[in-house]
Amino acid sequence: MQVECRGRRVSFQASVEELPNGRRVLVDRVRFPDSVAVLPVDGDRVLLVKQYRPAIGEWTLEAPAGTIKEGEAPEEAARRELAEEAGMDAGELVKVGEGYVSPGYSTEYMHLYIASKLRRAEAEPEDYEVITGGVWIGLEEALSRVRDVKTILLLNAYRAMRCRG
Repeated sequence: MQVECRGRRVSFQASVEELPNGRRVLVDRVRFPDSVAVLPVDGDRVLLVKQYRPAIGEWTLEAPAGTIKEGEAPEEAARRELAEEAGMDAGELVKVGEGYVSPGYSTEYMHLYIASKLRRAEAEPEDYEVITGGVWIGLEEALSRVRDVKTILLLNAYRAMRCRG
């Protein structure tokens, strides 16, 4: 048995599969493109975007992020998302990690970057995005306010980088 449903960016599959232990189970799988998230920084301040997320019906403060387009390298996607969502270009972009977002049900693989030596760029959010712009906020305040896991991970990676000097 296999069931599939498609949305704008994702597809959902439910299928009976055999596990390595020999058991057959119903597996739910969300196929999602690879993605990037990038945290713009300036000293002890970070730039987060205020974005409406229809899936949860709330506004969030988060790092600019998005999916990697076909044929696009992760660093290119990070630079594009930084410009589109935050109106910034990075003089320096450092990869701080990568991995599966939620391997229990999703194929999404995310690349994480810290952006510094920032310059203004043209912000051009996608038609389906509602972003009210960037908010400069202190690192510690950001850690206390953000509820988005990718952004929390980036904030902690940046804090660790600063502690190492």
